[in-house]
Amino acid sequence: METTLTWLVRFAHVLVGAMWLGGYFTLAFWVIPLLERDRDAWVGRLAIGVARFVSTIGAFTMLFGTLLIWRTRGYGNLFGGEWGMIVITSIVIAVALMAIGDSALRPGMQRLIDTGDASGVRRWAFVGFGLTVVAIGLMTRAVYAST
Repeated sequence: METTLTWLVRFAHVLVGAMWLGGYFTLAFWVIPLLERDRDAWVGRLAIGVARFVSTIGAFTMLFGTLLIWRTRGYGNLFGGEWGMIVITSIVIAVALMAIGDSALRPGMQRLIDTGDASGVRRWAFVGFGLTVVAIGLMTRAVYAST
């Protein structure tokens, strides 16, 4: 039962992490370019909805990540060894992703909807997408890292 529960937590963390990556991908490559071309109300609602989804799924990714730390190597191993460095770096990236989504993307998309000013919104989506790719790469290494 113990192993199954740990696997379920890891599965949930990976699943919602992939959804977080997919949300940033969708924003960067599909929703924001569509919004730049067509500022109809339905496109605006879609853009804000995807941004909210990205923030929500990011929170779940972080929640399952904290549970995964507890279920595997523990919080005591965070401040030593390769594993701890990888996990702390990933936590910093996750916090940055939350800030990008809530402080840059969503207000930027609202500004784009309201005024047509797209200044930097697509760039922030690409930065978010790139950071999620880096975080996933780090997490794949964390499984094998020494403590």
